[in-house]
Amino acid sequence: MTFSAVRPDGDPLRLLCESLQSRIEELSNGFTDDIRREIPSYAVMPLAEQRETVRVRLGAVLRGLALGVEPTAEQLLEVQSASRRRAYYGLPAQDVLATFHLVARGLWDELRDVARGTAAEDTAIELVAPLWLWVQAMSGVVADVYADEAGARYGREAGLRQRFLELLRTGGAPREQTAEIARELGFDPDGEFQALCTPASVWAAEGRLGLLQRAAQQVPGRVSCGLSGQLMVAVAQRADPADLVTRVIKLAGDDAPVGVGLRRPGLAGAEMSITDAERALVVAGQGGRATSFEEVWLRASLVDSRDRLLPLFADVRRIAGEQPQLAETVLAFADAGLSLAHAADALRIHPNTVAYRLGQWHKLTGTDPRTFTGLLRSVVGITG
Repeated sequence: MTFSAVRPDGDPLRLLCESLQSRIEELSNGFTDDIRREIPSYAVMPLAEQRETVRVRLGAVLRGLALGVEPTAEQLLEVQSASRRRAYYGLPAQDVLATFHLVARGLWDELRDVARGTAAEDTAIELVAPLWLWVQAMSGVVADVYADEAGARYGREAGLRQRFLELLRTGGAPREQTAEIARELGFDPDGEFQALCTPASVWAAEGRLGLLQRAAQQVPGRVSCGLSGQLMVAVAQRADPADLVTRVIKLAGDDAPVGVGLRRPGLAGAEMSITDAERALVVAGQGGRATSFEEVWLRASLVDSRDRLLPLFADVRRIAGEQPQLAETVLAFADAGLSLAHAADALRIHPNTVAYRLGQWHKLTGTDPRTFTGLLRSVVGITG
């Protein structure tokens, strides 16, 4: 910012600016009323505090214009402090910046009106450039303050999201502590939660998880994303899971597997939904398609029991490998609702052939697929 030499006493522009300083209370109150009328968000700020801020700021600008000098470091620090107060009240940065333009416009109108019929009438236009240089300097301070505030707020929220996920995963913290963090993140602790997860590896790159969180904020509802061990977990409330899955796959890549848990009530339900999603992910295929626990609940529920149950399915798995045609027939029979005719239609063979193959399967595996228990054991053994 550059200014010409300090204006001497008796300079018409200096006298013009000084003439308005006698009306500083009237002008600052009027400008404050204009701000609150045109920018409704300022209703949250105490009127007396705002009037005082506008009065101090207007006085500084008028003195600067009168002398032809730029804002001092002390004056910019005052702007910084006032900007932090406005951020504390939750005022958007664009609204704070708009007040500078509104007051500058009003101040220029006053200067122009007072200049009429005086020695400064023809030269008042020279005040426009320095006036907007003051606005630019103060706007820069506001932008810096809000950038710092946003960074601090984002860092704090990121820490809260990670802590929330850790508490849900471990389940060891007092329920009220988890509920308090949930509320800070915008969740209703008693509402319904739904989780999804993907492998954590793709999100390890710098900033990738932040991109996902920002994308998730565009989904109606509330979403919190974080890393936990080998997983990336997103916990959602009042959100469309299909929309969220689409955004996850867009960032993670078309081949990324996604597991989706059931929608469950309360914080205990959130914990269970994360487990649902993790189990669904274990049995998920590739290809960028979400695998819902609701669709694969049986296989997903057996994930942790694989070693313990392996002897039950050893013969089934061996015969399925040796006789894939028989295994195909068992699965078709299950899909056909235990109807020989419908299974035959699906396989394009005679119903008697279906019956023969089922009998062979029973003979070779010792498991009868025409009974509920035998069919369940056979299907799990073939597909598990």
